[in-house]
Amino acid sequence: MMGRRFIPRLLAALPAAAALLLAACQTAPTGVSAAAPAAAPLPVLPVPGAAHYVVNAALSDVRFLVYRAGALASFGHNHVIQAKQMSGDVYLAPDFQASGFALTLPVSGFVVDATEARSVEGPDFAKQPSAEAIDSTRKNMLGPGLLDAARFPEVHVRSVKLLGPDWGPDATVRVELHGVSRDLTVPIAVQRDGYTLTVTGGFDLKQSDFGLKPFSILGGGLQVADSLHVRFHLVAQKTP
Repeated sequence: MMGRRFIPRLLAALPAAAALLLAACQTAPTGVSAAAPAAAPLPVLPVPGAAHYVVNAALSDVRFLVYRAGALASFGHNHVIQAKQMSGDVYLAPDFQASGFALTLPVSGFVVDATEARSVEGPDFAKQPSAEAIDSTRKNMLGPGLLDAARFPEVHVRSVKLLGPDWGPDATVRVELHGVSRDLTVPIAVQRDGYTLTVTGGFDLKQSDFGLKPFSILGGGLQVADSLHVRFHLVAQKTP
């Protein structure tokens, strides 16, 4: 969706002084298992004999919902971070459970707090941060203390296995962030419409699962929630 901190820091405005707050992405669909260290070897892609679909980035959406935490959380802002420059492939096999997919998210394409993205996330995201705060948040997020985009320019998601019906399987996925890989099992919904394949779902990540310590200042009064939520809506189109 790693190294030091995956969760993007937020710029929080304090009355007395400016303070940097990095918030963590979260949204938790029920039934998602806790992250486990990557173990099993990844299946080979492309899958022989499978139909090939290519992810359409313009029609797809991967977003991280970022929340403030702590007793002074009201001085911070919740944020929406979107991965805009994704690429990916889906291989749909005749035996559905043999299918596989791969998704790449360049962190340089992450967009912070687009107005239209915040507008659909409810009252927790009603207040739009200033352009200056958004710019500072993005710079901190991509900097060497966080995602370190210069050394780790991409987030990778790969399928490990699929279990269940072809319309709603449990997908075990391997997420690689900042050089650290973890496996999670995520319930997903799959819809086929002619030459178009749509995959939707969501899952939580915890900083602590990646060996990270959530950011905290003012004795813990202003801090980052440990949980990170990822929500995705992927549209892929069949190749000739």
